[in-house]
Amino acid sequence: MKSQFEGAIIDEQGQKFAVVSVLPAVFQNATDATMIIKALLPAFNGIPVVLVTKNQEGAPAYYGRSDLVLLLDTINLNEATWSQVSAEINLSNDSCPSKDGIKIDV
Repeated sequence: MKSQFEGAIIDEQGQKFAVVSVLPAVFQNATDATMIIKALLPAFNGIPVVLVTKNQEGAPAYYGRSDLVLLLDTINLNEATWSQVSAEINLSNDSCPSKDGIKIDV
């Protein structure tokens, strides 16, 4: 299924990667989150992808490579240029968000 997300390219400290906003429910299943990351790779020409959402306290929460997650703690995502990105997402349990990837204010 074709899904829409908000994403941004980050180029910081010699690392280039994508950040994609998703609903908090995506983080409840690590397998689904990993599958979403893999499905998003072609949309970003193969650069690494980190998922971002807001936790219950409203703070950003990340899922992806640990080195990139640590780097994101030093970045103001409000300064990133966000745009719509589409990806073909096929999860066996159909729990993938469709058009639910939203830009968050962090």
